[in-house]
Amino acid sequence: MSKNEGFLSVQSMWVGLAVAAVAMFGWRSFAPQPDTPQAPVAFLNVGSGADAHVDKLTRADCVAREGRVWTVTSDGVECIAYVASPSAQGAGTVLLYLSGDYGENELAGSKQETERQSYQRRASAWAEQRGVPVVVLGRPGLMGSSGFHMLGGRRDEGQVIDAAIDALKQTLGFRQIALVGQSGGARIIAQLMVIGRRDITCAAMGSGAYDLPRLRDGGTTGTNIFGEPAKRFMVPMLRAGEIPVVPGRRGFVIGDPRDQVAPFSEQKAWAEKLATLGHAVLLIEVQAKDPEFHGTTDKSVLAASLCMQDKSDAEIKAAVTAP
Repeated sequence: MSKNEGFLSVQSMWVGLAVAAVAMFGWRSFAPQPDTPQAPVAFLNVGSGADAHVDKLTRADCVAREGRVWTVTSDGVECIAYVASPSAQGAGTVLLYLSGDYGENELAGSKQETERQSYQRRASAWAEQRGVPVVVLGRPGLMGSSGFHMLGGRRDEGQVIDAAIDALKQTLGFRQIALVGQSGGARIIAQLMVIGRRDITCAAMGSGAYDLPRLRDGGTTGTNIFGEPAKRFMVPMLRAGEIPVVPGRRGFVIGDPRDQVAPFSEQKAWAEKLATLGHAVLLIEVQAKDPEFHGTTDKSVLAASLCMQDKSDAEIKAAVTAP
């Protein structure tokens, strides 16, 4: 074979490769392309009655709204509402409040902004009365937050609030939290402790339920043969052993023995469980003034604010139980 024949063979090979590459490029240019991934959206209830509908919010939509933070968890995304006293910006520690459960007649989207404004006034009043910076964080489906409000100790709600607190720390610049929760909000505090948050300095849990979630018919959610509920629930009483012992953290379990919504026996058992596991916790029996003896918000706010001011357990108990 001559030199020219060898050269032509090599040249032919490179030409063939070039043609194949062009053919591949052309096929990719005209072949069907996969759909472009859509940005995740949160769902916000809007309006009421015949005007009720759901808005889809992207992250940009969320952060463009006043008093909102965007959260991402393994279950999806949410746009969570909050209000804060001016003193919360850049504070070392803030008092952070979580409300209780709401009835279906209070969940209309048209009521949520009114509720948010109401909590703004309460946050300012608490900050002035107690001398501490205050943040009120809206649970999913409440106070203008996206998502759907559901009764019971769902795992995903605890995770959403956990992510929202992280986002709030970035937004407002505070470092630690003194948590206050009423009823369902107290249960979420217990879930945050199970998740393992170490930035909780004080935890005032008022009128909470910490064991298997109770159903509307008076029973409790079903369990498997090991006594464990479905994975969508996070039951603090069953997972208390996962709570890290944090030096300096103080817990307060507050309730009325006459409570007709969340059994006081369960609240007492929760306090005893925490104490057995080595956590600093104080059970405080109070007299709630509502017909169901369930409302302990103001007393829980007082306990957390005094804890932030390093008052002793004896001082806190005396103040909280005072008429």
